[in-house]
Amino acid sequence: MQVQDISLTQIVVVLLFLGVLIALQQLLKNNKFSFQSHLNKKKRIKLVDEFAFSNSERVRLIRVDDKEYLYVLVKGSAPTIIPHEGKSTLPHKRNIQLNKLSDKRSDELGNEEKSASKNNILSDAISNARRMNPKLGFKK
Repeated sequence: MQVQDISLTQIVVVLLFLGVLIALQQLLKNNKFSFQSHLNKKKRIKLVDEFAFSNSERVRLIRVDDKEYLYVLVKGSAPTIIPHEGKSTLPHKRNIQLNKLSDKRSDELGNEEKSASKNNILSDAISNARRMNPKLGFKK
């Protein structure tokens, strides 16, 4: 039995087949989330995004029944799940929350200004100590 020589058409067919496989691999790698959504429509838990801060720290954004959660993994400690107010929060509710926060901050700033205008006991004590001992200070 003799072995036949490899013809040029066989080489071309093998190269075309390998090219199609590599192109399919890149297509699936770049669009894995869109393909997952088409294939996994009945699943309740979906991986939205994943980000690695380093080799030992990783964050995953997971959607469960239209609610998003952050899943934080740190090597050497237990994983943490934090609710995330992503797409599930309505825009006007978010604006109301931001307005409340800004009102609280402006009130806090007003209170700080009022307390700054009053004589502070500690600053009075420090100024009296410096008057009594001029060598007292930060300079050496």
